[in-house]
Amino acid sequence: MDKEGRLHYGDLQVGEEFVSQGRTVTEADVVNFSGLSGDFNPLHVDAEYGRNHTIFGKNIAHGLLGAAIMSGLGSVSPPLAESGYVNIDWRFSAPIFFGDTVVLHNKVAEKLPPEGNAGKVVFERKLKNQKGEVVQEGKLTVLVKV
Repeated sequence: MDKEGRLHYGDLQVGEEFVSQGRTVTEADVVNFSGLSGDFNPLHVDAEYGRNHTIFGKNIAHGLLGAAIMSGLGSVSPPLAESGYVNIDWRFSAPIFFGDTVVLHNKVAEKLPPEGNAGKVVFERKLKNQKGEVVQEGKLTVLVKV
């Protein structure tokens, strides 16, 4: 661990688990993500459409907004030294509704031998809502400073 409290490759152990703080997804988040991404699908932004024309009976957050929130929560749980994504295998298991609070469950699944000043760490991640339901999950390979 460095003086800023960030974990290096050698600090991580296979099987180690981290749980983030919660993050409530708001309608403002969805509106802002629509503007950023250009995705104004009525499933996300039109209340009448969401209420009357979807299988959910209301609007849902963008799947990629959930993935972005997962990335943000994962950037501090655990706090890693000079890390970057190498690969993402991600599934969208259930909708995220406005007002849902999500928490990231992050497990070190595998460590590949380091090359130079960094090593690849495979994390199994599950984004769960306030009911404990998995809404998104997958594996991420992250390059972490040795």
